[in-house]
Amino acid sequence: MVDNSPVIMSTQEMIDRRAQLRRLDDILEALEQLNLTEASQLPERLLRSLAAHEIQVEDGVEVKVLIERVWQKQEGHMLSPRQERRRTSTRRVHPRRPPGHDVIESILRQGGRAQVSD
Repeated sequence: MVDNSPVIMSTQEMIDRRAQLRRLDDILEALEQLNLTEASQLPERLLRSLAAHEIQVEDGVEVKVLIERVWQKQEGHMLSPRQERRRTSTRRVHPRRPPGHDVIESILRQGGRAQVSD
């Protein structure tokens, strides 16, 4: 049985996740620069960084393909939205009243005096 409830990350896990995202972002920026200059070869340091993040690099692979792979790797480190969202609004709304009616009604009860704060 898989537990789909949201998990609160520890501070260290958050720091590690952010560090991974920063490193992947640096790789992504380097790849984008190489793509703009239409470089034919990847620098050795960049190849090592890609390998460290388990991003496969075949001979002759296009930089655009590597950019896509880095994006996919980044997605794994992104925070996901809450698994369980509220299915209904928590505000009680009368079915025949338009939105904002309660505000208008409140102003009318105060004798038409709306207080404006600056």
